[in-house]
Order: sequence, then C-alpha cells, then structure tokens
Amino acid sequence: AGLYAEGLDQTGLSQKAGPVTSHLRLSTEPVPSSNRISTAAADCILAFDLLTVAEPKNVAVSSPDRTVAIVSTSQTPTGDMVYDAAVEYPRVDSLLSRLDLRAREVISFDALAAAERLFGDTTAANLLLVGAAYQAGAIPITAAAIEDAISLNGVAVQMNQAAFRWGRVAVAIPEEFRTATTN
Repeated sequence: AGLYAEGLDQTGLSQKAGPVTSHLRLSTEPVPSSNRISTAAADCILAFDLLTVAEPKNVAVSSPDRTVAIVSTSQTPTGDMVYDAAVEYPRVDSLLSRLDLRAREVISFDALAAAERLFGDTTAANLLLVGAAYQAGAIPITAAAIEDAISLNGVAVQMNQAAFRWGRVAVAIPEEFRTATTN
C-alpha cells in the first residue's frame, strides 16, 4: 500500500507459549527507531484474546481520544483454567470495561464462534477482526491492498477474503452480521 511498516512481536513463555503481543507501526515516512507503541499512542488495537488485551500494560497503549479497539470476546481457557476447574474465566463485560474506559470506540464480537458459523472453521476469525478494523476506519490501508495481501499469502485465499468482507459487515451492517453468525 506504499507505507513503511515496522513491527515488534513479544512472545510469552508460559503455558501454550503464553500471550503474544505485536506492535505494528505504519507510516508514510520511515518509522523511527523504536517500534514499540508508547502509552496512549495506539490508533488501533486488534484484540484476538480478550484476557491478554485487558492486562493493564496492554490497555495502557490506548487513548480515549484516538484508539479504536476491535475485540474478540471468544473465551479461550488459560492453562490454569484447564488444570483447575475452580478457576473461572473472568466476566467478559468486566474485561471489556477496561478498554471502554481507555478507547474512543470498542467494537466486540465472538470471532471464533462467528468464523465457525460462517465458514465451519475458526481459522478465519482473525481476518474477521481485520475486516471490522478496516471498516471502522482504524487501518489506513485500502481494502484492495488487504485483499491483495491475502492473495499473495496464498493460504485459504477465498475463505480469508470472505472473512475480511464479513468483518466489514460486522461494522457496516451489524444486524446482518448478528443474524448470519448467531442463527
């Protein structure tokens, strides 16, 4: 799309390799040497894991003036939850409220369930969130460029492009998305 891009991936070392957070900077000019997103400096948060994004250090990059958060509310158990049935998943509304306080806009849906319903496969869940972020104006790349990147990747191209388009529907026509993903 003609932009400069710099990324920083941080991988956890706990159960299931722990949470992964990635910082991605897109710019029309070369990106400064630090590619870590500063406190209150994120324009967009794509949260594929609600428990991870709700951690204070991750919420801290959001700002009520600028951040759009696109959040999957899918409940994936942690290692502790798997080993100890007494450990419960925190309330989704409580986790989302942490972002509501710090973001300009929060768009949320259960991406894993939606992908399963639409495609019979949860691997499309991430592109549902990317499509929603694009439609919300939080990704400064054209839809054509995103779909071209999906084609260049060459993996499940039709499903991934369809997932991107359905993610756009989640924001543009939420009632249609709800009907298609819950009935």
